Formats: sequence, structure tokens, C-alpha cells
Amino acid sequence: VATFIFRKAPIPGDIRGLLESFIPFPEPKPSLVALLLLVGLWPGGIDMAWKVGRWSLVKPLCNPGKFFIHAVVFCSLSAFMLGYHVHEKAIMTAVIPLTLLATNSRHTARLYIRTCMFGLFGLLPLLFRPEELLLKVGLYVTWMCGAIYGLERVHYDRHGGGRTVLTKMDFVAFATLAVVLIFMEIIHPIVFMPSGRMEFLPLMTTSMLCAIGLVGCWTESWKHMFYGSVKTAWR
Repeated sequence: VATFIFRKAPIPGDIRGLLESFIPFPEPKPSLVALLLLVGLWPGGIDMAWKVGRWSLVKPLCNPGKFFIHAVVFCSLSAFMLGYHVHEKAIMTAVIPLTLLATNSRHTARLYIRTCMFGLFGLLPLLFRPEELLLKVGLYVTWMCGAIYGLERVHYDRHGGGRTVLTKMDFVAFATLAVVLIFMEIIHPIVFMPSGRMEFLPLMTTSMLCAIGLVGCWTESWKHMFYGSVKTAWR
């Protein structure tokens, strides 16, 4: 982001060179990325093997099978967030196992919806042709509406005041994604594209928004892995 601002901001060349000399932007080394990835996989991988065996021998405090699925989701998100070169489609390695947890509680259903919301939205720029616009938007909206409707039917609580899966923040996130989609597909091609300005602004906005949302999902999956696998947390 800082590099993009420096490149696009109207800064004189000598000042720009001075700033870049004081604020370098080094590329991460593969060895450093590998170390961070191992650290990120530790809670859901190596630590999981010891904890599941320990809990199953000492007290039936944990459902090992559910904990294992949570660990798979967390490790998939860790690999997606910390990998050296990760494609957008790699988010499906977390979405697919997360479907096994979506019906267990409202919290896991909310995690599934949010991961799909941001993860699948990040795939829309891969279909960039104008004739693919209706197809990708239709598939995204249909899938999200179907997932929300199905999980609301499963988790609707009549005795709890009609609590639903989605929160106000989820509606704000959907509205923000809708604004970004309109800008990316309508406003930018009409206003900026003819003059060749801000060519990468739609991709940068989409990437930043989805990255922020998926970091939240990653953190939430860590909490679910440790605090959502006790038997009292499952229906």
C-alpha cells in the first residue's frame, strides 16, 4: 500500500528517492516465510496431536473429531495467509472443510458465511471479461443467499428472541462489498479506464478488503479451535 501511494502521489523525484532510501520496502525471503508458516501451523498441527490424545485420555472435555476439523480449517487459513505464493483459489481449502462445521452452532455458521463472503468475493476478479459479469455476480449472490437461508433455517432460535446467524457487522460488510463491486465493474471502467488512470485500484481495493476480512476469519477460527471444541459448545 505504501509503495502504491509513493508511486501515485505527486512527489518530486528527489524527495521520492530520499523517502525510499529511509523507508525501504524489502521483499520477504522464502526462509522467513517458511518460518512464519511453521509458527502459524503449530497451534493447529503439532499442538493438536498432543492435545487430542491428552484430552481423550484424561477427561472427555473435548470432541477430538470436531477439534480435528477445526484444526484443518485453521491450518488451511494459516497456509493461505502466510504462504510465500498463494493463489486466490486456495481459500477453497479452508471453505470446503468448514462446511462440516457450519451446522454445529451459530458461531461456526457465522464463521463459514464470513469466510465465503470475503474468500469468494476475492475470486470475482479472475472472471474479468464483460460477458462474464452477470455470471460471476449471479453465482456469488445465489451461493451466499442459499448458504445464509439454509443456515438461518438450521439455527433459528424461536425461544431466544428470534436470534439469527448474521449480525449488524455482517450486513455492513455485505454493503461494503456491494459498493466495491459497483465501483469495480461500473464506475472505474467509465470514469478511470478511458484515461488509463488508477488501473490497479479495483484489484487493490478488493485485495485489501478481502485480506482484512480473512484475517478476522483466521483469528476467529483459532478461537473456535480451542474454545469451540468442548462438548458443551456443540448441539
